[in-house]
Amino acid sequence: MSLSINTNATSLSVQRSFNNANSNMTTAMERMSTGYKINSASDNAAGYAVSKKMESVISTYSEAETNGQMGSSLLQTQEGVLEIVNTYLQRIRDLTEQAANGTYATSSRIAISTEVSQRMSEINRLCQVTDFNGLKLLDGSQTDGVNLQLGVNSGAENVITLDKSLFQSAQITAIMQLATGGGQDMTYVAAADATHQYEGTTGNFFASAMIAQLDKDGYTTLAAGTATVTAAGATITAICDSIFTSDNASRDFLNTIDVAIDNVSARTTEIGAFMNRVDSAIEGLGVQSDNLSEANSLIKDADIAKVSSQYISYQILQQAAASMLTTANQTPSIALSLMGQ
Repeated sequence: MSLSINTNATSLSVQRSFNNANSNMTTAMERMSTGYKINSASDNAAGYAVSKKMESVISTYSEAETNGQMGSSLLQTQEGVLEIVNTYLQRIRDLTEQAANGTYATSSRIAISTEVSQRMSEINRLCQVTDFNGLKLLDGSQTDGVNLQLGVNSGAENVITLDKSLFQSAQITAIMQLATGGGQDMTYVAAADATHQYEGTTGNFFASAMIAQLDKDGYTTLAAGTATVTAAGATITAICDSIFTSDNASRDFLNTIDVAIDNVSARTTEIGAFMNRVDSAIEGLGVQSDNLSEANSLIKDADIAKVSSQYISYQILQQAAASMLTTANQTPSIALSLMGQ
């Protein structure tokens, strides 16, 4: 090997080794501080692209889980209110059973009628005000189902639709199938008992208050079985006052209450089935997200034990290169000493 003053090849070689060790040590420090072995596309271009795609999907899974949880909360809100409605209906049935006994005087029946009327009115109020994030749940105004986006793509398989039947009105007129609060066709029929001269054409239950309403409108003069008339619809108070005028009317009303209880129970059962489905979907999303996160970790996360070992190795190489660089830089001085001789 020749000695040269202008070019110190040995020093250049050692410098290159020193810079490589320093660069690798810096990279190892970055990986240990961030926990990632891919911190930029230059670290692993293909791995970087795959990881970013996975991270996008993982984030979407998280939002889909939130969507499912929102849907589950909506259903829980519905179920909670319907449980209250069912409690009220049971109390109404107990009071009606009591009124069906002929041992009660008029004042007692009036008291029963008042409580039943108030409970019916409260059921209506609850159904009118119950909403979830501005969406009315039990007043019947939501005529379409509610779509829950529980997947990362746009396909129909990523959507669970809460059936529109869940959002039907749970107000007294609906669950008891009463013809209150609106027009209703009635057919005039002959009967020995004048209080039963009208029948509902749709098979709904009609309290004698409805018949009284027709009588007030002058429909009692119609010939038997020849005409259909429209009742304006009686209020809850009018119906209750009519039902609890006698034990017979109260006894007839028990079947109507049973219809309402069955209606609410069927609705609650359907809500429970949807809740189970949504909860299962949320659990499935969590599993998919966890698996994808694990796959992304294999691509992106740094093995700290391995990186720390590499860091120490690079540090030793850096120190060794620095020491050798001092020696290499002294080589030209040997040539100078030869020139001096």
